[in-house]
Amino acid sequence: MAELKHYFTVVENRSGVWIGEDEIAYLSDQSGVTQVWKLSLSDKKPQQLTFYTERIWRLCAAGNHEDLIFTTDLGGNEQEQIYLLRKGAQEAVDLTRDGSSRFYMGGTDRTVSTLYYACNQRSKASFDICRMDIESGETKIVLENHDNYNLPASVSPDGRYMLYNKLKGMSDNRMYIVNMETGETRDLNPQGGYAQYESTAWKSDSSGFYVTNDEEDEFLHISYYDVAKGSLRDVYRTGWDVSALALSRDDRYLALVVNNDGYGELKILDTKSGGFLETPRPPKGFIYTYAGMEWSPVGHKLLFSFSSGRRPTGLWVLDLEADSLYAVTDSAVSGIAPEEMAEPELGEFHSFDGLRVPYWLYRAPGKEPGPGPVVLEIHGGPEGQEFPMYSPLIQYLVGQGFSVVAPNIRGSVGYGKKYHHLDDVEKRLDSVHDVACLVEHLIDAGIAAPGRIAVMGASYGGYMTLASITNYPDLWAAAIDTVGMSDLETFLENTAEYRRAHRESEYGSLAEHREVLRRVSPIHKVDRIVAPLMVIHGANDPRVPVSEADQIVESLEKRGVPVKYLRYEDEGHGLSKLKNKLDCYPQAAQFLKEHLM
Repeated sequence: MAELKHYFTVVENRSGVWIGEDEIAYLSDQSGVTQVWKLSLSDKKPQQLTFYTERIWRLCAAGNHEDLIFTTDLGGNEQEQIYLLRKGAQEAVDLTRDGSSRFYMGGTDRTVSTLYYACNQRSKASFDICRMDIESGETKIVLENHDNYNLPASVSPDGRYMLYNKLKGMSDNRMYIVNMETGETRDLNPQGGYAQYESTAWKSDSSGFYVTNDEEDEFLHISYYDVAKGSLRDVYRTGWDVSALALSRDDRYLALVVNNDGYGELKILDTKSGGFLETPRPPKGFIYTYAGMEWSPVGHKLLFSFSSGRRPTGLWVLDLEADSLYAVTDSAVSGIAPEEMAEPELGEFHSFDGLRVPYWLYRAPGKEPGPGPVVLEIHGGPEGQEFPMYSPLIQYLVGQGFSVVAPNIRGSVGYGKKYHHLDDVEKRLDSVHDVACLVEHLIDAGIAAPGRIAVMGASYGGYMTLASITNYPDLWAAAIDTVGMSDLETFLENTAEYRRAHRESEYGSLAEHREVLRRVSPIHKVDRIVAPLMVIHGANDPRVPVSEADQIVESLEKRGVPVKYLRYEDEGHGLSKLKNKLDCYPQAAQFLKEHLM
């Protein structure tokens, strides 16, 4: 039987970018901390380019498609700084050098003389749109903002325009186009309603771009924006979200990913004919849309990140000329027998009000049918979604005899606007009711054994864990809360200043909804907790301050309720360092065994 370290030392590779006709750079955790690596497609010999003790957050190619820009922080504090790594250079240059501010990279021009970005340097509560002369370091605020999140989406190939999202609230992130020379700014659709704008893909001449949005639609579809006309037109709609875009360098092929009930479907649209190509298809799984897709500088090779239950995230290439599809990084699982790993099954149940709620069931292949120990894993967000992708902890628990169920309760994205907003503000506890109904369903279906069920989750999933054991205490044999909120009121008071208004749109505002926030917060029902609880938190967490963990632990200790607290001084919102994962997760797994087996 494989040990836990075998699962957590499996290398995962993502966020690939082209830095030559045959060469790519990408993010990999091969060293134990996510860093920048590169390899040539011809020899596939990986080479590490950065050697920081902290993880690299984001990576993109500079405008010349040779140099790299990336961001990193300190101890998980999320104060990202922007670095430039020139081709052939031994060390990257810190361009921003201000650890008290957060910088979001937008990109560079083709000559890599100008950097475009957003930062909260002027005011910690909002993000301005800025440009920097890389040689001199001289900076200029192109557009001053006073309304929280304003984040770069993409920069036009000629460097003239930046697209940025103004995140007013959950699923209400209007997109603007700003002239980086004059500061002139336009809303892409000033007459639009409550909508979100996400993935973008510029034409090579900077005359326009494709963009996903759900304007007057339940799901994200593709539109095209003509810069000269200042207008949007529809390109493609389907019954699910289009979650990622990439346009080939000659503007001929538009790659897109359809999020079909959690599975990623890769499609290639011929922009000349308007039809879709017949191409080799990736295995059934998840195309990592958060990591982006990118076409090669020459020819038509599409680079993307892919994962499934048994396949750790790795980089793949679809080559249209060769009509081939292949993995370019080695994500082999060593030391783990195939029969110890699970490919998730898609299931569903109907909740208290008849709502269809989907879930993923992970159980060991060939396992004898019948009820057994089950762990419910609730995703974060809350505007997140569970996908059929590799999770080291889930796979380890499966190998240890547990079944793991990962639901997409109401409030999850991927199932339309209406579904997404079914848990807003005063409806928060309806999502907790979903979890209770799922437990009933799993027992009735003969999957879960009563008295041998646990719940766990991170971030908002941590809140859901605490809400579940306080609102439905008799259902649980154990619970694990990772970086979760125990009190939505104190969470909003203490979270990073620029995040507050954005999160209030989901949970309710401090000005108008304190009564609601108190009613749905687990800290005010702590006397109902009877299940043993483990709490995991990073001391430098800027999203969910560590005080959220401290107060729930202190309250339970005073009452004599079993609670185990793992606090990591060099981590932020979750665990990023292998040494901490190898310390934490064996204890978490043993905790579940003690109470469920």
